Amino acid sequence: MATARQTFNRARWAWLLAALVLALASCQSPVLAPRGDPVPPQVCAAGAPVTDSVFLIGDAGDPRLAPEGSDELVDPVLGALHREVESTVAKLGKAGVTTIFLGDNVYWDGLPVEGQPERRERERKLEAQIAASAPAAAIFVMGNHDWHIEGPEGWDRVMAQRRFLERFAPRVAMHPPAGCSGPDRVDVGEHLRFVFIDPIGFGHLIEHPEEHGPACSGRSVLEAYFDLGAEFDYPDGRHMGLALHHPLITAGPHGGHFTWKQHIFPLTDFWSWAWVPLPVIGSAYPLSRQLGVTGTDIASEDYTRDVGNIFRATRPRVPAFFVGGHEHSLQLHRDITGAYYLVSGAGSTSKIDRVEDERLDTVMVAAAKPGYMRLDVQADGSLELTVTAVEKDGQPESLLRHCLANGPPKVWQPRTPNYRR
Repeated sequence: MATARQTFNRARWAWLLAALVLALASCQSPVLAPRGDPVPPQVCAAGAPVTDSVFLIGDAGDPRLAPEGSDELVDPVLGALHREVESTVAKLGKAGVTTIFLGDNVYWDGLPVEGQPERRERERKLEAQIAASAPAAAIFVMGNHDWHIEGPEGWDRVMAQRRFLERFAPRVAMHPPAGCSGPDRVDVGEHLRFVFIDPIGFGHLIEHPEEHGPACSGRSVLEAYFDLGAEFDYPDGRHMGLALHHPLITAGPHGGHFTWKQHIFPLTDFWSWAWVPLPVIGSAYPLSRQLGVTGTDIASEDYTRDVGNIFRATRPRVPAFFVGGHEHSLQLHRDITGAYYLVSGAGSTSKIDRVEDERLDTVMVAAAKPGYMRLDVQADGSLELTVTAVEKDGQPESLLRHCLANGPPKVWQPRTPNYRR
């Protein structure tokens, strides 16, 4: 039998552990700027016609596929996207429609080089996404899974994806070019500009300059961040959006958001049916992620540094919005500066993650549902966002319609960015 002292010591450690769990669970990333009072969804002023539409979908690299030899698009999310792209093209023309695939385009670990046994099956995943965006333009961004989960074959696999997508040029493009850090610019109509970067490319530039330099611009990381700041200093009268795979704000697991469920039943984050109670031991999983052990989480040293550098490079000339995938859900955030954060990483129905939005007052919508987003540019320069969830039968459901900007952007004056790496 346990002595009274042993019982006391156990109780003391249990209370200490509980206090640590609660303290970490209440922590928020220091980069978050609270929104303050809730901002109700509102539509843009009526009257100006839509001139351009951009569809945003991430983590679509594990679609449901038809049998080999069939061109049928059977995946519910990609099917719904394709139907909406076609109907939009019928109204605006091909030149007015673009789909941006926000990384993790090939699960599980990118596109193998020619000759490897999984190559053809992985190609078909890309072909399904390319078909979903037809007949309009498509842009592909690299994600951590495309980089071989940042493994030893990462460079070879992003280059393999780059060469494969080049077969479909000019309708299909990759920004930044595979393996490169960016920034890379794409204009949409007269009122909108996307700037693309790849944070993993920054890391590869540092670690493997001999590979990176000849294939990319040859810029150093310092020069690349200066160029990023310059992009936002000279917007040419356009709304500016920064696009990358990794979100800067998220209410999902990558943002360190965990509940008692993950402490007691941690396996449910991997298999929804795995309700195996692992008290105390199970807390190692959420606590380690909140402490930054996993490199794909915002709390990790590299991720936090990249987010900080991006903020320093782009401010005080705040972009209209930041857009990313990575988190397998649909989210919209707005911070105190008025900047919006679009998280559209719900392109694969088999990989939807939970969201914990009650602790983030930046949240405008957070849905653990598959789907995509649509950004409409109006003739007067207004930007309107629609968040669309897709049910298992392929039927779309509008979750939110919100005006990101009424009219053209304000005129900005140049300044010198201040950042460090």
